[in-house]
Amino acid sequence: MNKFMIPVAVMLFKSVLIILGISILLSPSTLLAKNNVRAPNIVLIVADYMGYSDIEPYGSNDIKTPSLNTLASHGLLFSNHYSAASSCIPSRASLMSGKYPAKVLEGFKLGRGRGLHAKNNNLLNGLITSGYETALIGKWHLGAEKNFRPNDHGFDYFFGFNSWTLGYHTHLTSDGDPGLFRNKEPVIENGYLTDIFTDEAVQFIDKSADDPFFLYLSYNAGLPPYQAPDLPKPEWDSGWDANDASRADYIAMIERMDQGIGKVLSKLSEHEFEENTLVIFTYDHGGRHLVDSGPLFHGFGTLWEGGIRVPLIIRWPNKVKKQGVFNTPTIAMDLTATILDAVQANNAIDSLDGTSLLNIIEESDKFENRNLYWRDGKMKAIRKNNWKYVMDGYSQLLFNLEADISERNNVFHKNPKKVNELRQKLADWENDLDEH
Repeated sequence: MNKFMIPVAVMLFKSVLIILGISILLSPSTLLAKNNVRAPNIVLIVADYMGYSDIEPYGSNDIKTPSLNTLASHGLLFSNHYSAASSCIPSRASLMSGKYPAKVLEGFKLGRGRGLHAKNNNLLNGLITSGYETALIGKWHLGAEKNFRPNDHGFDYFFGFNSWTLGYHTHLTSDGDPGLFRNKEPVIENGYLTDIFTDEAVQFIDKSADDPFFLYLSYNAGLPPYQAPDLPKPEWDSGWDANDASRADYIAMIERMDQGIGKVLSKLSEHEFEENTLVIFTYDHGGRHLVDSGPLFHGFGTLWEGGIRVPLIIRWPNKVKKQGVFNTPTIAMDLTATILDAVQANNAIDSLDGTSLLNIIEESDKFENRNLYWRDGKMKAIRKNNWKYVMDGYSQLLFNLEADISERNNVFHKNPKKVNELRQKLADWENDLDEH
């Protein structure tokens, strides 16, 4: 080698080392770490179409959910948590965007219906910017067109379906079409759908163990068809009609999901991720027919408490030290803000309609009088503290939820000042929506 080439080679080698060093220092996952502590993993588990009292931490007597019991016993249970809407598409759009549904839902160019465009997925955009490995396993239901599909949103891995539900044994849609996808390709799998989703989730945790990850595990339990895991093959097309199903079928579905959640939690423990993983369990909205909503009135498709008040359990031992029950009212967009707060994607939080639960927990008094809003068909509602004002068509109702969680005692006539205050705030919110 020429004697003049040796210094040049050394200089080039040093330059490469410097560049590599800078790259390592600036890698998103490293920037998130403080005091050499790995950035937290995030596991978001969402159930579907269930009753408020259909898990043991929220009062179930006939459905046994030991995994959720364990999660709740080591975490924080929220008694006044709400979905952003009473049906799937708008509620899920809010969870991904962190905004009220009317601000982000868009119609498809090629087909009927609405969904969430990738540009509005503030949750995933913040996670990707922060260097997270991301996966959606289970139900999407926010669009199958270009720019609406999970991989278009930026999920590194998608295994699941986009329709409202699938048969648990056949994996067919309610129209009889194959509905299961791995990324953008249709796939055929054998087995009970809930178990398949669980296995995929466990495998993702194994494969992503070296870097911080976000797992969105979106079960379709307890949606129709009402099919138990051990259903004989001749009955695999049954259960679509609630009138022909039983509470026992529904119970078997939910208990199988709880078993799956237990496997996911065990896998986190196996990798010693338990302390530094934010685990969130909730529903997308309330259910109907075979569900038990406990003291709540009505269910799916309405803005009564049974349609929008849902369980929420969070566990993150490294950060959330409190355990027990938390009573301050919260809403789905708060989960979006919480996850982004956890990964320190602060710039993504500013434009959201939610507030990080980490802040709400620490300063609960500050958020007691926060206004929460809903608009769904002919119904509109606002909750402020314990007061809930509902417009159902031309009917106006006012409830004190602390005294009347079942919304049976309309106190509209007793509190005209409170009615006028909440009605005006609701109107102002609607005017703001219409400007978007």
